[in-house]
Amino acid sequence: MLKNDPWKLIDSLQSMIISSVDDAGLPHTSYAPFIQNDDKFYICISGMSSHTRNLIQRPVASILFIEDEAKSSNIFARRRVTFTVELEPVERGSIVFNGAMTLFEDRFGELANIYKTMPDFQLFALTPVSGRAVFGFGQAYDYKNGSFGNISVGG
Repeated sequence: MLKNDPWKLIDSLQSMIISSVDDAGLPHTSYAPFIQNDDKFYICISGMSSHTRNLIQRPVASILFIEDEAKSSNIFARRRVTFTVELEPVERGSIVFNGAMTLFEDRFGELANIYKTMPDFQLFALTPVSGRAVFGFGQAYDYKNGSFGNISVGG
């Protein structure tokens, strides 16, 4: 059992930081509100954003959940969880799309329902492949095979 629970940190946040790569191989970082359902995260982002083009062309990204600076006891050791994720666009009108958009509305209110009707907004499912949770000095955990465990030697 872990001393700190990475999922509690994630549950306390409403948005993630997401990094993708463009056609020239350059990184692009922004943020997106998210919901989590089962073993996936979901984001709904505008087709006009750089991320959407990047994620459709290269369906892999890095995401970060990080403790608010104001709540951190040490700016050099903010609690954080990172994942490398594989992305998949979710077909508009599908059962998965409608279920995820209902969860967005439950979490974020009526504004999320407006995104459901806007044709340029794309829903993506993000599946964690690997990751790491850091809760301070000497408190790091690897994410492999669907769960967190003590960091591997040399990791």
